[in-house]
Amino acid sequence: MSKCFLVVDCGTTNLRVTLLDENKRKLDAVKAEGGVRHTSIDGHNGRLRMLLRESMETVLGRNGYTMADVEKCVASGMITSALGLLEIPHVPAPAGAAELRGKMQEKVFEDIAPFPIAFIPGVRNFAGPVDLENFSGMDMMRGEEVEAVGLYKLLKPRGAAMFVLPGTHNKFVAMDAQGRMLGCMTSISGELLDALTHHTIIAEAVGHSFVDAGEYDSEYAKAGARECAVSGLGRAAFAGRILSTLGGKDKAKLQSYLLGATLALDVQAMQSFVGDQENVEAYIAGKAPLQQCFCDVMEALAAGEAHQVPAEVSAKMGLEGVLEIAF
Repeated sequence: MSKCFLVVDCGTTNLRVTLLDENKRKLDAVKAEGGVRHTSIDGHNGRLRMLLRESMETVLGRNGYTMADVEKCVASGMITSALGLLEIPHVPAPAGAAELRGKMQEKVFEDIAPFPIAFIPGVRNFAGPVDLENFSGMDMMRGEEVEAVGLYKLLKPRGAAMFVLPGTHNKFVAMDAQGRMLGCMTSISGELLDALTHHTIIAEAVGHSFVDAGEYDSEYAKAGARECAVSGLGRAAFAGRILSTLGGKDKAKLQSYLLGATLALDVQAMQSFVGDQENVEAYIAGKAPLQQCFCDVMEALAAGEAHQVPAEVSAKMGLEGVLEIAF
């Protein structure tokens, strides 16, 4: 049997193991619920170790491989945090593929696999201690740095770029013209949107659910963004209830409005993060309707134009980044 490669992507709630053939082409992948969150809950990483071994055995076995066929295994994400398998210090920015490659570490976990696992470190905005004097300029990431490296390689921007990676925690990664990460910014707007949608007085108006791509309304998203910019998220969110109760607007319009209001805070923060830099193009990854809403909010707040990353590019940016860094 020919040799194969494994790529492990471990987040807070999910674990993915991807199988590559001898030519480093994707063959298969296994996704399981059970990231580092369980380590925090259980007080140990036993569940993560078991799940990783099971996922490896599953993806290898159903493609005719065994552990003995694995040439190399590379892991990234929260698996390199204190809640993962091997804690590795963040690499300070500016950092690109070469800097990350130089700080990778390997270790064998005999209860998981007989081969060493190579771990890609995360990135922090700068080195040194963090205190009240400089904390607002600090941020860090574990996993998104791999996506940023891959996205830069796939998109080939003409110069400096801002990559927006939406999720429960939205990440904004600043790239220079050489493809190095200059730093990142994180927001918890995904959690804020979830809380507003399910646990506040506006929950009934939005049907306790998020807007579907087919029902997304740009006009209402922009209105939500403008209201948030003027009055703040708290007032903007309640104004959505006014649109429902007194304006009779349907839930899809209100869902779009609330999404726009929530993302307005991110766009404002992104403008501050970019600062005085000129000619920085923004690229929005992720899925609809978040991509479109980011673009609409940027337009509503006169924050510049943004490019939507094609879905097929977003789907492979993480793997492309691992290949660029570790192989």
